[in-house]
Amino acid sequence: MGDISTLFTTTGITDSQRMLHTPGEFAKKNLFYVQEVGKLKSLQPHKSQREKLDSFLFLGVLNGAGTITIGNAEYKVKKGHCAWINCMNYYAHESSKEKPWELMWVHFNGNTAKEYFELFMEQNEQKNIFEPESLEELERFISKLMEYQKEKDLESELLSGNILGQLMNACLFAVMHRERANQQKYKKMCNEIRECVNEKYREEGLLQTFADRYGIGEEELDTCFQKTYGITLRDYIVNRRFTAAKELLRFTVKPIKEIIEESGIGNDDLFRKLFQDGEKMTAEEYRMKWSQWVK
Repeated sequence: MGDISTLFTTTGITDSQRMLHTPGEFAKKNLFYVQEVGKLKSLQPHKSQREKLDSFLFLGVLNGAGTITIGNAEYKVKKGHCAWINCMNYYAHESSKEKPWELMWVHFNGNTAKEYFELFMEQNEQKNIFEPESLEELERFISKLMEYQKEKDLESELLSGNILGQLMNACLFAVMHRERANQQKYKKMCNEIRECVNEKYREEGLLQTFADRYGIGEEELDTCFQKTYGITLRDYIVNRRFTAAKELLRFTVKPIKEIIEESGIGNDDLFRKLFQDGEKMTAEEYRMKWSQWVK
């Protein structure tokens, strides 16, 4: 049923345990199946690159560090990082010279392997690299797959198919749980930011202040805030200042110029644009319409 090549060493380049497998007809039509599985230790840096393979690759870094290139994206990876790759696309990997890596991997395929991969990419923000909480469970899967490839029967293929399903689910759960944890962390951060903006909206450079405080880029900060509240942080700050300007127009007799500064808007053109776009009238018209003291 299967054609298996086991345990060979690439002298001077890697120390490898690699097992190749040709699936039987039933496995190929109905199961997830192994094409190649193994572990290696890099002895010297060398670049391995492939493309247009009808295969999916799971790879985990057990020790050391290196570089993985997928399409035009290059990732620096280290112990604890994993990758899930569609091998129809160009990919390459190379060990660090200073910290030679040890890898575990499996090339596999199956009827719904593509759908699992696409779901993983969707959950992982279209990134191939991820970091599970622990490699131990994933390494056990690889070890079991290596053990099962020693046999040439249907039972070993059924067991391998089951393990591959568990491996893919573990990869999915890793990114889904991480995303949920990130969402909770970002929600807490955004709540704190919103409360601070409500209090200190007049201050200049708020976006940069928050970026520095939380160690996150301004664009990412904007994105996180929008996911939480449906509006970017930039727009929220402007809206809060606009609301303050309207309150000052309605409930004080302060002149327009003073309101522009006190609201934090600080710019005549922006002030006029906000009223024109937001209220379809000038600030003076807004005051006449809404202010009780004018009437």
